[in-house]
Amino acid sequence: MAGGRGRRRGRIAGAVRHPIRAGRVIRSWYRDDPDRFAVVVSQLVPAGLARPAASALDLAPLRRLAPVAGALLALRAGRRDVVAARVARLAGSDRVPARLRTAVVLAAAERPGEAAALVDGLGTEVRVEVARAKLDYRAGRIATAIDRLAALGPAGGEPVERLLARYRGELTALSPIPVQPPSPGPGSADRVAPAAGRILHVVTNALPYVSAGYTMRTHRIATAQRELGLDPQVVTSWGWPALQGFVAALPEEQLDGVTYHRLLPDGPIPAASDARLARAVDATTHLTRRIRPALLHAASDHRNGTVALAVRDRTGLSVVYEVRGFLEDTWLARLGTGAGRTAAVDSPRYELAKARETAVMRAADAVVTLSETMRAEIVARGVPDERIVLAPNAVDSALLTARPDGLAFRREHGVPADAIVAGSVSTLNAYEGFGTLVAAAAQLHEAGTPVHVLLVGDGPDWAALRAQAEALGLAAHVTLPGRVPPDQALAAHAALDMFVVPRTDARVTRLVTPLKPVEAMALGRPVVASQLPALAELLGAGTGVLVPPDDPAALAKALAELRDDPGLRQRLGSAGRELVAASRTWERIARTYVELYERLGALVSPA
Repeated sequence: MAGGRGRRRGRIAGAVRHPIRAGRVIRSWYRDDPDRFAVVVSQLVPAGLARPAASALDLAPLRRLAPVAGALLALRAGRRDVVAARVARLAGSDRVPARLRTAVVLAAAERPGEAAALVDGLGTEVRVEVARAKLDYRAGRIATAIDRLAALGPAGGEPVERLLARYRGELTALSPIPVQPPSPGPGSADRVAPAAGRILHVVTNALPYVSAGYTMRTHRIATAQRELGLDPQVVTSWGWPALQGFVAALPEEQLDGVTYHRLLPDGPIPAASDARLARAVDATTHLTRRIRPALLHAASDHRNGTVALAVRDRTGLSVVYEVRGFLEDTWLARLGTGAGRTAAVDSPRYELAKARETAVMRAADAVVTLSETMRAEIVARGVPDERIVLAPNAVDSALLTARPDGLAFRREHGVPADAIVAGSVSTLNAYEGFGTLVAAAAQLHEAGTPVHVLLVGDGPDWAALRAQAEALGLAAHVTLPGRVPPDQALAAHAALDMFVVPRTDARVTRLVTPLKPVEAMALGRPVVASQLPALAELLGAGTGVLVPPDDPAALAKALAELRDDPGLRQRLGSAGRELVAASRTWERIARTYVELYERLGALVSPA
């Protein structure tokens, strides 16, 4: 499985081999959401090139020509100060088209504060109202955006009509009533004769195109279930991964003996979410009739659960819904802090997504989740405790005895062999809190007790972390190699002396337990984590160190103690490995699934 550079090459090669599909996908990107399309294109620019490019576009002769490109490149380079300066200059100018275009693109990049500043005080002409509607939509005020566009009437023209249809479709897809056809009666042609032990996992995305905690969990569950004699198969969401640019994807692939099905688009690609959801229901029903699973096992988010429930209505199969996170809270966390996020908490999108998520939980025949903190949240939403099964994140048992070469990883990426290294292997999102780790490292260097920071992975915060390290004079002491292939990920873990999970204090981080710390514990690495309920539950007594979130001084103190006490690092690492061996291997977790499937009648052939 390739890293980011290999995936980009795969997209290009796929476009050559599948020109019709590629053309439809690109047209869909640009036609349906040109503002987000601009953001996606900017993210393909290597972060190392984005900074000089953004600086070049800040020269006076070019400043008027490329305000959008300059803002996006500055975001990609992690230069929030440059973004703020550009917004301030534009907001004080009379360049209405540039202000509006930059505003809608910044909103698509999840920068609501800067976006709102650019449209403030611009009047009520059509183009301004369209921009405000786009900002309303990005902030979760979908109904307000619809009302604003509808009020324009014929003056908006065809582009506004298209935008209005897309927003209405999104609202329908989030409505309290699931988008699904009427349930057919007994004996319908859609009813299936299930094959005992065949489980269809309904997920958003999957290997080999995305390597993340979500996709690794899907694959490890499937391979562990296969080892126990089940026949797990996986289907990804409608249009994926072609709609993400991987147009050469095959409709069916085998990975480690597990069949992965892709519901690839054929013909025109609808823009509205409700139309895509209807396509997903039809395509998943057709697949279900063909492969005849005994049970549908959908994983977060509610769209997968909605599809599975609609197929249940058509086929009579039971549905398990696996709550791996609360995606409405992840959306909030991505908005960072400030007024934009505060407003989003009370937005209709947040409330509708939470209500739909809750409705899917309540409608499923059983619910699986990752931790006791998540179970408590699900019970609070009205799901009976006896219908909830706990299946925490886990690792392959082989990881407990693995000895990956951490020194070789250090050599390859320029990390000193004799350094004490603290860091993580993770997606670099803002809510992971790695800025707190870099700030703590600066304090340790000032105190004469330095640690080297190694953060392996890519994500929206990569460039910002690089910029922070340079601003603090830590460029030589912070290594950010980006995403590495999965076969190097274990070596990256082994290169660390301390695995750090400095998550910020947000609702999603209080509830959801990440996978990567479990892998670190299996490899005997001591874990230092934020004092949040989900992380406290994961570490248990004597298996790690908990510190207040968003507190660089407290984190620096904990790291200094571990830095200077190799015996403590060894004891914590050993305790973590023992905990994982006792309760957190996929082999053990797979038995939990077998018991659940048996209870739901999925392991017995129909009479």
